[in-house]
Amino acid sequence: MRAQQEGAIGFLKKPIERAALNEAFELLEHAQLNNFRSVLIIEDQEMQSEIVKTQLTSRGIEVSQAYDGQQALSLLDTRTFDCIILDLNLPDISGMELLDRIKTRPELAHIPVVINTAMELDQEKMTQIMRYSEAMVLKSNKSNDRLMDEVSLFINKLQEQREVSPPPASASTRKPTNQEGVLEGKTILITDDDMRNIFALSTALHEYDMQIVIANNGREALEKLDATQNIDLILMDIMMPEMDGYEAIRRIRQDETHGKTPIIALTAKAMQNDRQKCIDAGASDYISKPVDIDRLLSLMRVWLS
Repeated sequence: MRAQQEGAIGFLKKPIERAALNEAFELLEHAQLNNFRSVLIIEDQEMQSEIVKTQLTSRGIEVSQAYDGQQALSLLDTRTFDCIILDLNLPDISGMELLDRIKTRPELAHIPVVINTAMELDQEKMTQIMRYSEAMVLKSNKSNDRLMDEVSLFINKLQEQREVSPPPASASTRKPTNQEGVLEGKTILITDDDMRNIFALSTALHEYDMQIVIANNGREALEKLDATQNIDLILMDIMMPEMDGYEAIRRIRQDETHGKTPIIALTAKAMQNDRQKCIDAGASDYISKPVDIDRLLSLMRVWLS
């Protein structure tokens, strides 16, 4: 499935345990990565760029650096890279515009892009990024370690996929099956307080031409439902700040307009009574995290048909 081949490739919860980070590096070092050894860092802060470069080169990865968009485009014109690390705050052109330029060039469109930014992004910008990139990393005290983990996982995972899978059909040429047709064109509200989960789910669902609406907690989910009348299905995380998923589901079920909308609850907890608590609150179904995308799509087909 193309969503698995080009979608979000796994995340580690912060703060990252050193053992988990070392394990990610071991995956990189022991994999056959002869064709995945070059990374372009596009970052206007020289110190930040050097820190990331040092960590990558210590793992045998060849690193090139660009400090603005024009330098990046010049480098991309002269050589190829296996991964791009992109800061959105650049001095000459915006990172969003640069992302568009990269991903609309056929010879560059396949390159994984890791977004590394501290910018606050509205839904329009998030939707734009989700069309193209496989992961987002927010700058913080832990961001350099997490960035290393993301790049390692990208390179390792892509190597595995290219060894065993033929190139995926493009979204424009993929013909949906009858089952996929149930999903096509549907509008899905994803409610989760972790942007990594939102990006992973959105990337997968966009492959089926679904429209995505995003909320970061239960209160925002209710607001989005009031503002959007054509929500076909809701994916509701349970553990969230301000208003958790249980309370949000109960309130949705009391709403005359959206009370019958299918709701699939998402929870990271593995307690035996989780499913019943979700159903009692009014959820249509339940799936545990980390989400198995194939199983989630099967559940969605059931409720959307």
